[in-house]
Amino acid sequence: MAEYKITKRPEREPTHPGVILAGALVAMQLKVAPAARHMGISRQLLHKILNGSASITPKLAVRIGKLCGNGPELWVNMQTGFDLWHARKSLAKEINKIPTLAA
Repeated sequence: MAEYKITKRPEREPTHPGVILAGALVAMQLKVAPAARHMGISRQLLHKILNGSASITPKLAVRIGKLCGNGPELWVNMQTGFDLWHARKSLAKEINKIPTLAA
């Protein structure tokens, strides 16, 4: 099982987890159709994940983690990091106007 460490570089857009999955499929010498079949999902959905146009949901993370042998947490954490980066970037001006209230 491969271990991945998430490095924080806030200015750099995180890699979509689908790109990481695409590399994993290549390393496993597994094409899209058989991978989708093994996971019980459609080829179309897997293609959308691999090209970054679909998110990895917790249910998909369980399937991907089982296929890759590295568990769902890695995939959920990568997707969350990706989504948070985009949310912070798109809301930056609004968020800067909100005061931080500490007790």
